[in-house]
Amino acid sequence: MHRLVPAVSLLAALLAGCAADDASPDEPGDGDSDLGVGELSEDDSKADGNWGAALTCKTVPNLPPLARPEITISIDGLTVHLVDRTTGFDKVFPAGVGAQDTDPTSLTYGESLSYFPVAAYGKQDFVIKPSGIQPCKTWWTDPETGEKLPVFAGLPFLSWSGSYGIHGPIDNFRATNGGNLRRGYVSHGCIRMASADVLELYARIKGVASVPVRVQREPERTAAAARIDLPSKWIGAECSVDADCNYTSGFCKQNPYGGRGFCSARCTSTCADRAGMPTTFCVADPAGGGMCVARETAVNLGCRPYDHLVPATRARASSASVTARVCVPGTKGWIGDRCLAASDCTGGTTCKGGTCTMSCDRYCSDQPGYADTFCASEATLGAGGSCLRTCTPSSNASECSAGSTCTARGRNGQASVVKNVCVPR
Repeated sequence: MHRLVPAVSLLAALLAGCAADDASPDEPGDGDSDLGVGELSEDDSKADGNWGAALTCKTVPNLPPLARPEITISIDGLTVHLVDRTTGFDKVFPAGVGAQDTDPTSLTYGESLSYFPVAAYGKQDFVIKPSGIQPCKTWWTDPETGEKLPVFAGLPFLSWSGSYGIHGPIDNFRATNGGNLRRGYVSHGCIRMASADVLELYARIKGVASVPVRVQREPERTAAAARIDLPSKWIGAECSVDADCNYTSGFCKQNPYGGRGFCSARCTSTCADRAGMPTTFCVADPAGGGMCVARETAVNLGCRPYDHLVPATRARASSASVTARVCVPGTKGWIGDRCLAASDCTGGTTCKGGTCTMSCDRYCSDQPGYADTFCASEATLGAGGSCLRTCTPSSNASECSAGSTCTARGRNGQASVVKNVCVPR
């Protein structure tokens, strides 16, 4: 969040955002140019002139509006979390977020495209105002061909930062309900929700003068460090006990790298799939038998939604000749990641106290897609400075791995400069 924004990069990224009619006063927008909705399936991108229900404004449910709604968008958590602290209302919705940016010249390189407003404006807190809401948005103009498609399907569009908004799913937009959500990294920066969910969200905040929206990279966590997620779990979801994995043959597999569990399922050859989620694959369980894991695809590139699961090629449990790229326990080995051995840490880092770190005099390097780092004096990691991951207490230190706490530390050699960092216990 501290990086400077080149003017050209800022303009280019703004022109790539999803379009809303109104921009926040301090955040440029692109008017109503309808640019860059993101990935469309081949069937959805065909313009055959038969739009079905895509031109019909969807009925907004009659729900009591919230008095003081607040929204948290977790990019890597793939969630939109709506709460009202005055009434106790609390609901988590699944989301599709911006695709991961692989352009090394881009401001959001290594991040989801939805992270652009955070990087560009150096803040996490935004607002939804009535002037930035379109209750029934329909048309999108293809920036390359000029062709118009009614991909927004008559569902609400809620701008939270200029051209960046929350809207419906886009996939199968001709459907009566407005389409189907793919939960993953799929858009050009906007936050996609299931049709019924975005209608409920709109109904709950309708008429509220200003709805706070916090946008964070990491999965959202409670004060007890539990991941905030959907009540209905699926393969790869975080868990503590088998009962958390509430689907057929589900069980909680403990991850020696991350220190937390992830949901799997017993298998012998193949695994069930769930609509809108990454496909699955049956691999050998080190404890015996087979276990279901998520395949790595574009929608979960790098296995990024999962805590300490990494991409690897594995054979099918019952057939060594059949392999797939899947998400299995491991560590990426950067500052703040957990480690079991020295070889787990990469990029010049070393394993100390079960955490990847590196020695430093005053400053540390950062890496795209990760929280910023800080050169701190931390006695538990030895004399001198140690690079640690920064954390945000107001977000319940969601940047920190299991077994670490968010604690204030002074800079090595400059104790008056203090930041909150993830310190291994």
